[in-house]
Amino acid sequence: MNKYINNLSRILIILLLSLFLFGNIFITTFAFGPSSSNIYQGIDVSSWQGNIDFRAVKNSGINIVYIKSSEGSSYIDPYFEQNYRNAKENGLKVGFYHYVTARSVEQARSQANFFARVISGKQPDCKLAMDFESFGNLSVTEINEISKVFLEALINATKKEVVIYSNSYSARTIFSSELAIYPLWVANYGVSEPRRK
Repeated sequence: MNKYINNLSRILIILLLSLFLFGNIFITTFAFGPSSSNIYQGIDVSSWQGNIDFRAVKNSGINIVYIKSSEGSSYIDPYFEQNYRNAKENGLKVGFYHYVTARSVEQARSQANFFARVISGKQPDCKLAMDFESFGNLSVTEINEISKVFLEALINATKKEVVIYSNSYSARTIFSSELAIYPLWVANYGVSEPRRK
């Protein structure tokens, strides 16, 4: 057990167990971080889940809720305000994520500033997350340039720490070592921990 805990503390990705809500079904995901061997149970939510009973979420043992705030340069999730208010009222720790659709560094900068404006005045308990998973025809180099600009612009606009949300395949094959300075929140479904190689 101690060996397992020690191994977890060496992994350079964020501590967070993420569950997706699909109605009443939870799909387990895992992510780990370098700062502690604690594992937290969490979910991420958006308009896809509709109205959520956050009291039931809290009573089920969930500690953290990552809430989709925005997407692209103009879309605000219609449940963002409601999810934020209700999660906080029920004593849950809250984080925010933005779904990146940028196809250039200029769009990345614009989307980061939009995200910052959407969450302005809110009190997140967790790092702000960049959810960039639909790449279209972008090259790996372009994906990494867009990611870097988005994250830097977000930090400059908010003065808050950030994290990269990724599936395990993209974490291993797309995001470059240059982005390794940022924690990684890895979704890898149906496994006890994400693939490392």
